[in-house]
This record gives sequence, structure tokens and C-alpha cells, in this order.
Amino acid sequence: MTDINCLLAGLARLLVPVLLLIFWHKRTVARIFPAIAAFLVCLPVFTIAGLIRTGFTQNDLLSFCLKQGLLYGIFEEGSKYLALRFLLSSYDDRRDAVTYGIGHGAFESFSGGIACINLIGTGRAAPGILPVNLFTAVEGAAFAIALTVIIFYGIQTGRSKIMLPVAIFLHFISNATTTLYSFSTPIVVIKSTVITAGICYAAYRCFLKLRGES
Repeated sequence: MTDINCLLAGLARLLVPVLLLIFWHKRTVARIFPAIAAFLVCLPVFTIAGLIRTGFTQNDLLSFCLKQGLLYGIFEEGSKYLALRFLLSSYDDRRDAVTYGIGHGAFESFSGGIACINLIGTGRAAPGILPVNLFTAVEGAAFAIALTVIIFYGIQTGRSKIMLPVAIFLHFISNATTTLYSFSTPIVVIKSTVITAGICYAAYRCFLKLRGES
């Protein structure tokens, strides 16, 4: 049963972003390329950030969590800004921001899915691997999309000096606290739900304001 849960958890992480992208494209006729670009941009971004992270010591857990949160906040949200501002400058519809966010989240979800599948046959999988990864697949997608919309809003309205630091800070808070409380799944789930719901609401407000910009 554990191996089946590992497989299902892996498939959930792999398929949720794909299904979400298909749904978004069918529902809004949004362009697909921003998702592909995001996935490709994430490869060097996460590789470099991962190499830097290996230099962090865990002697002081709080310091480690803060440094990791700031590292990924800067690298992930900074790469979104650069890609949307320069690489995809012609993709200026608010729907493109959502598509880019789906692609970014898909990269993270893909690595998580492979990790789950690699646990098959090892006997090292946690009992709650399936529900936890189902939650992570959905919450992770919402988180990535929401922060991308916030950054895109800053670009389109000329407020990136404010919105980019805000996105980095929100990412920092979420990442740092998740790592700090990783010993308790219920705390992480509640924390992630509350923080992501708040960010999604802010992103939704930004998305509505962009109606006249796109």
C-alpha cells in the first residue's frame, strides 16, 4: 500500500500542473509558451540556488531557515521579474502571468513527483505521503501563480520597485517558516493555507486591476 501511495503521490505532483495548464488554456485561450519558458528558466535558477544552499550550515536552525528563505525568495521571484520584464516582454496579457506561474510551479512539482516515485520499494515513505503531496501540488501551484501575478502587476503598472520586494518578502516568509516547522505536518499545512490564501487574495485584486491594462 505504501508503494501505491508513493506512486499516486508522484503522479499527483507530476499531473496537477499539466492538468491545470490544460484547463487554463481551454478556459481562457491563454498562450502556452510562458509556461514552457518558466519551466526552462527554473532549471538554471534552482541549480545555482541549490549550489549556494549547500554552503549553508545547519548549526543554527533559525539562521539556516532565514538564509534559505531569502535565497529562494530572491532567486525565484527575481527570475520571474527578469523573464517577464525582458525575456517575455511581448507577453503582456494578464493571463500570461498566470501561465508563467503554472510553469514555474510545475518545475518544483516535477522534482517533488520524481522524489515520491523514487521512494517506491525503499520503505522510507511517510504514511501520509499521498495527502501531503496532493495538498502540496495544489498549494504550490496557487503560491507560484499568485506571486507571479503580483510581480506582473508591478511590471505593467510601473510599480516593480514596490511589488518585487513585496513578492520576495512573501516568498521569504513562507519558505523560512515552512523549513522551520517542517517537523510538524499539521503546522505546515495550516501555515501554508493561511499564507497562500492571503497572497492569492492580493494577487486576485491585482489581476482584476490589470483588466484595463491587458
